[in-house]
Amino acid sequence: MIPRLLHLSFSTLCALALAGCASGSGQTARTLPHSAQFDLEYDWVYPLNSSPVKPLGGNPLELGNVSTSGGVTYVASSLGRVVAIDEAKALPVWNISMDMPVTAGPVVTTQAVYVGLSDGSVVRLKKSNGEEVWRYQTGAAVENSLSVANGLVACVNANNRIFVLNEDNGTLKWRRERPRSQEFSMYGQSAPLIDGNVIYAGFSDGFLVAYAADNGTAIWSRELAPSARFKDLDVTPVKIENLLYVASSSGGLYALDADNGQTLWQRDIFGISAIRAFQDSLYLSSQSGIFRLQRGTGETIWQNIIQKEALISAIALGKNSIYASVQRYGLVILDRKSGDLRHVIDTGFDFTSAPVLTQGALTTFSNKSTIARFIVDDTPL
Repeated sequence: MIPRLLHLSFSTLCALALAGCASGSGQTARTLPHSAQFDLEYDWVYPLNSSPVKPLGGNPLELGNVSTSGGVTYVASSLGRVVAIDEAKALPVWNISMDMPVTAGPVVTTQAVYVGLSDGSVVRLKKSNGEEVWRYQTGAAVENSLSVANGLVACVNANNRIFVLNEDNGTLKWRRERPRSQEFSMYGQSAPLIDGNVIYAGFSDGFLVAYAADNGTAIWSRELAPSARFKDLDVTPVKIENLLYVASSSGGLYALDADNGQTLWQRDIFGISAIRAFQDSLYLSSQSGIFRLQRGTGETIWQNIIQKEALISAIALGKNSIYASVQRYGLVILDRKSGDLRHVIDTGFDFTSAPVLTQGALTTFSNKSTIARFIVDDTPL
């Protein structure tokens, strides 16, 4: 069993926060005292659901994420809310209701915050006050699959359709569709990768397609693992120089030539949930554990299983450590260079969203709809 290194559980801390927290838009994050028993110092905890009654069906699956910009933390929740929190004051800047689960984003730019909803809407909000600027309806849920770059907003919805919108006014630039997979597939979609004049998008039928960003012309398409049990591509591709790294749910990791989609090498790693790159290494979270690979060859530098059959949701990469959200266990911290386990932070509930590392702070969002900010001695890569 994984050792529990905190003497006071995170669920107890959240109970303390809830006890002193007013409901609604006036809700205040709680600053928690530091103890020598803690491996990390808590800056504050902000529970979105202040009601003691659980939502119908238990805790929601939080498909939205955390984003930080200019001293403000932005969070999109399946409870139907988008919240901006002043990190220094631990108070909401704004807090709005979307009247339905928010399942993608927030993606934060200089002027705007973008989110995707369970009914298929993509929404642009004003960064300053959360006011809605425009809304586009895609026709099916947009789940953790939203990208914004180069004046474009791109997403793949649950009907296996990619939509590319104009960022300024939300009008449709183009859309394309892949056949829906007839096989059982994993939950969610991958966010398209907008890279200059090309958009790379993965679909549930196992195809990766490179589209011309201006008009949606298919430059090339590639089925990665036709014989895999789960073909879908649910991880956003990563491009370094002319190499494209893509994951198939049960088909493993592929390094492709970005110009034509040809396979350069492949690794059989099941259930990859995130790909991160730094210098000559790739860092992966998966149902087989966390890996550090040689980026050029795919050879394993180290692997840490964490726990047999652990569901590792996502990772954040720091100069010193790797921070992982692990369902059933909470938050896990590994030494980045060696892969050795440093800490397990017992939260008492699951995580689906990726932790976010900024200079000196780690912000997390749990499936109990609670945001927690830790003080860490680390720097994001």
